[in-house]
Amino acid sequence: MASRFFNFVLLLSVFSVLVLPIRGGETSIAVDHNNNEPAQIRIDTEKISQALSDAGYLSMSLSLEVALPTVISSTTINTSSSVITIFAPPDDPFYKFKYYRQPPITLLQYHVAPTKLDQETLRSPAATPHGSKIDTFLPGHPLVVTTQHNTTEAAASINGVQITQWNIYNDGNVVVHGVADFFDPAYQTILYPWFDHSSCNNNVTNNV
Repeated sequence: MASRFFNFVLLLSVFSVLVLPIRGGETSIAVDHNNNEPAQIRIDTEKISQALSDAGYLSMSLSLEVALPTVISSTTINTSSSVITIFAPPDDPFYKFKYYRQPPITLLQYHVAPTKLDQETLRSPAATPHGSKIDTFLPGHPLVVTTQHNTTEAAASINGVQITQWNIYNDGNVVVHGVADFFDPAYQTILYPWFDHSSCNNNVTNNV
């Protein structure tokens, strides 16, 4: 286990050198509210990383510290929201990557949604019914709400992955929740292929 962790840290260090010019501190993302003058969402990468580390999500903390500015830099999103939501898997799933310990940027993009998804929203059958589409920072690859709202104690889930910890971080601009595993893009591609071609100005779309 120690050697595996060392390899992860070593590869992460190499990766961090590649993105070092844009690492750390505050960054921002431009959002276009109904095609009006774009506004800026301020994102404090260091605080997000620290909150994840304090909550025990060390691997995701390290990954976002070096990669989050790359994930969101030079991005303009057409949205009615001024908040982004990040879903953070725990440390164990990071070790399932056979050829690298640092997940690719595209996978991290798939875990960031350009909209506010708080506990109330994701537990609400009206706001996010089963089968709803959630846009992500990975173009053309949305998430799918899989919460079974018809059960009394339904656990909120996305792409079949349970949300395990709410509000690891929330500063009004960025919300971070913990999830049980990485989201698999194949889930949406196989079970909801029509979302590949759907187009909507909203970031959460009901499957109706």
